[in-house]
Amino acid sequence: MSHAHIYAMSKRLCGHIDMCSFSSKGRSGRVSDVLYANATVCDECRERICRLVNKPGGGFHPVVLPALAGRDGAVRWAKNLRLRALRMLGPIMAQLKQSPDPFAAAVLAVYEMLFKITSSGFWIENRQFSYDRVWVVFEVEHLMRPRPTSTVRLNSSSAFVYWSQADLSVIAAAKEAAHAVIDVDVVPAVAEASEPTAPKQAHFAPSIFL
Repeated sequence: MSHAHIYAMSKRLCGHIDMCSFSSKGRSGRVSDVLYANATVCDECRERICRLVNKPGGGFHPVVLPALAGRDGAVRWAKNLRLRALRMLGPIMAQLKQSPDPFAAAVLAVYEMLFKITSSGFWIENRQFSYDRVWVVFEVEHLMRPRPTSTVRLNSSSAFVYWSQADLSVIAAAKEAAHAVIDVDVVPAVAEASEPTAPKQAHFAPSIFL
């Protein structure tokens, strides 16, 4: 039997209010859906974050790479893996450094957390991982949350999760760098260079506010 969908306005982690779909069964399921909505950014902010890491230019952001820990063979392998990731993400980091969007500082802080990781095992275990847009959004949301939540899954590729177990001061520094999207009630939008477009028209079933 399919679950009934309820469309409701809900406040998101970024402070914006948007329409969410809630489909879990029972009272506890609805509560979990609301908590998830409150712990994640709205669709517009998700798109903003994704745009920030698209189509990097030709610049490169300087990164101080710490010495890796582990056996000699693992360290050599991990160095190559980390360098490959830096070559991929360095131009994006340079682009973020120049962006006026408040989210840019948060995304840059996320990448800098990543490259502070000294465990050879982390780089080897995640050697096939691309640190893509979905990963970036999850990491920014981790930084923005005032406290951990059980409604969002954790994974071994997360720099935030790594440092939450290894050294909380690294997370504290990243939060400080990302203060523009943490110490505000609503993350401000940035002016778009493109021509203005008409507001999106969405059609939903009758809704309630959650």
